[in-house]
Amino acid sequence: MGVLLKVEDLTKSYFSGKNENRVIKGVSFEVEEGEFALLMGDSGSGKSTILNIVGGMDKATSGRVFILGSNILDYSDKQLNEYRRTTVGFVFQSYNLIGNLSALENILLVNGNNVASARKLLDDMGLKDRADAFPSELSGGEAQRVALARAMSKAPSLLLCDEPTGALDYENSRKVISSIVSLNKNEGITILMVTHNPAFLPLADKVIRLKSGWIESITVNDSPLSVSELKW
Repeated sequence: MGVLLKVEDLTKSYFSGKNENRVIKGVSFEVEEGEFALLMGDSGSGKSTILNIVGGMDKATSGRVFILGSNILDYSDKQLNEYRRTTVGFVFQSYNLIGNLSALENILLVNGNNVASARKLLDDMGLKDRADAFPSELSGGEAQRVALARAMSKAPSLLLCDEPTGALDYENSRKVISSIVSLNKNEGITILMVTHNPAFLPLADKVIRLKSGWIESITVNDSPLSVSELKW
């Protein structure tokens, strides 16, 4: 496996007049192809900011973010649009499904109206019988799995997940994390996931811990557990 994502000396500051608030303070890490990596840390440690920069949705103050050897921080707006459209998938805590479209139609918006492919993605997520359901008719776990299917519909090289189980109860959290791990282990999708849940640590190949905008530690797990072995 090669390195898919390489973050070098990444910084992010917000300015109010002459006052600078440094959110990211020189972060460096790598995620290899096929790896399941977690970004952990307290609220305000910079996890989601890093994810948004890697996803091409926020600008860094300085540093480099290489995806498959190409520094996306040098991209033009047109290149960033193409990157977000084809290379990276994003799953949010809040699902972000369109309320007046069915589960199937939410996926078809992204995958170019390939109905057979969209139905297979729903089937893979255990949602074969929910294709015609609207977001208001789905449980939180079902809605998040539709969001996962939508993100996967463009076959991204990198899947970014921002607290995907943060709003879910135990049973739905377990179903969603099982789907995420399956995408990684069975489909070989490289995943970088932000989470507050320490129970997920044994599932990951790599755990990147942040504290106040700095890397506190990076831990490699040579023997990740399966979801069926996980207890919390």
